[in-house]
Amino acid sequence: MTRSNIAKAIGSGMIAIAMATGGGMAAAQDTPAAPKRVGFLSGFGCSSDADPSPFRRRLAELGWVDGRTIVLDCVSTVDLDQVDALAAELVARRPDVLAAQPANYVRALKQATATIPIVMVTTPDPVESGLVTNLARPEANVTGVASSGRDVAVKLAGLLKKLLPRLARLAVIERHADDPTVHAQLEKDVTDASTKLDFAWQAFDAAGPEDYDSIFARLAAEGFDAAYVEPGPLLDANLARVAGLAIRHRIPTFGNYPYYADNGLLFAYGGGADPLNERAADYVDKILRGARPGDLPITLPVKFNLEVNLKTAKALGLVVPESFLLAADKVIK
Repeated sequence: MTRSNIAKAIGSGMIAIAMATGGGMAAAQDTPAAPKRVGFLSGFGCSSDADPSPFRRRLAELGWVDGRTIVLDCVSTVDLDQVDALAAELVARRPDVLAAQPANYVRALKQATATIPIVMVTTPDPVESGLVTNLARPEANVTGVASSGRDVAVKLAGLLKKLLPRLARLAVIERHADDPTVHAQLEKDVTDASTKLDFAWQAFDAAGPEDYDSIFARLAAEGFDAAYVEPGPLLDANLARVAGLAIRHRIPTFGNYPYYADNGLLFAYGGGADPLNERAADYVDKILRGARPGDLPITLPVKFNLEVNLKTAKALGLVVPESFLLAADKVIK
């Protein structure tokens, strides 16, 4: 082979290599990126594409396509004995972001990882709970959305006093084995409110659905004037049961989230759950796009709603003052 032919052959070979390499690069560029993974530890069940939660809907609005650009890996339980194991299982799958609610579920994730970002979904008093050190700059791997805090507990008691001026005995139906710091804060807040508004209170522990039956029977037998039910997975799964027991035993019953009144409680006051869940999805979106959780200030509810159920009031034999109804954001007739 002459020198010129060798040069031609080498040139042709280089062109072929370049074409092959270029084709490979083009193919690599055309290959879609692997979807981001979000692990969700929930005490309130997992939604689906057919019945999406506000959290899932908001992610879709932000451009995340389930199964293509994002995979939402949700596990749920109301059994607190399972929470730590499920948290460890989610962390072992190495998601890009974790999310959780309520507070003890967030704590379980925090104990399982110090590196994977964690987004709190409607968590009360995260600083007092020890989940973060600062609302404006969390400075760790946890950020997200706080729900109604201690000021709302005092507001709820004040609203009850307006409805029941002669309030003397309040029952506080607590979550069984609640996060200890949240539990201690709740009891302190109720004690402060009782001192200010001059009523006595007593705690009752609900570990399962049947406990609500025995608790309300006891409240009626012992002459309690009203009951506050602490929010959580057990209550959400048994709202109809609790509302029915409250009417049957004629115990005015109230809670934190407005939808509790929609489901039959006498009244509820607090931040709306749907907007808070949507805001949590915004945090997930920002982190997936490169933000550091420690640089994202924790969101507090900016709007609190009061809802009153007049059907429940009538069943209880209560007359709701006109001033109370005028202050309500929603009256269920």
